[in-house]
Amino acid sequence: MRTIVVTGSGSGLGAAIGRRLEKEDVRIIGIDIHGAEIEADLGTSKGREHAISASLEASAGRLDGVVSCAGVGPYGEAKDITRVNYFGAIEMLDGLLDALAKGEAPAAVAISSVGGAVQALAIPEFLDACHTGDESLAQQIMDGKDGNTAYVNAKRALAQACRRRAEKWGQRGVRLNIVAPGTMETPMLDKLLADPDHAPAIRALPVPLGRSAPVEEVASTVAFLLGPDARYVHGAVLFVDGGAQAVMYPDQI
Repeated sequence: MRTIVVTGSGSGLGAAIGRRLEKEDVRIIGIDIHGAEIEADLGTSKGREHAISASLEASAGRLDGVVSCAGVGPYGEAKDITRVNYFGAIEMLDGLLDALAKGEAPAAVAISSVGGAVQALAIPEFLDACHTGDESLAQQIMDGKDGNTAYVNAKRALAQACRRRAEKWGQRGVRLNIVAPGTMETPMLDKLLADPDHAPAIRALPVPLGRSAPVEEVASTVAFLLGPDARYVHGAVLFVDGGAQAVMYPDQI
């Protein structure tokens, strides 16, 4: 039986990923701020340390997979989005690498977003602060920015950081990939569509397939990347967005 850590397991996509993996006889170690096997606030250093140590204890120091799914939506405060969506995510991945290296065909998946591909909103100095691990500077740069700007940049930084780790992780025998969903049928989407500050941008997103995705479709993609059929997939960003990124940036590969 594989043992896989899933952050953000209490609701939405994280819960769907847990359900999908359990169908494959996977033991899930769930992490969320409330209502999970391990309760931790990944927006704080103390919470991240607790989540990592508790995961190692629950798994006896050996993991077959990690899914970094915990996140704050674009309606949140910029500082909270920065803390959780980038620093919480990347510190969890880095903190569990040694345990993954002891696993069977180990793999990890980070959940980014199609929003991270929106080049016009990228803030280079914020991305640089993330990649140098300067959480204080990253928050200073985001101070006063709206939640959507913070969300897009944190998700972009996460995808970049995972790709930058491809060489190191690959040398340890651990695959690391990124899933970038588009709009999904979740409470987060409902909240965004009910907010006049966010709804226009959501509705303007070009989606050739003409619909949002049930979370189960994205969860199945994550399960594929964690499984044996994806053993040569590493360092990839897989957009599960109904074609939105392809429409926005058709020449970007």
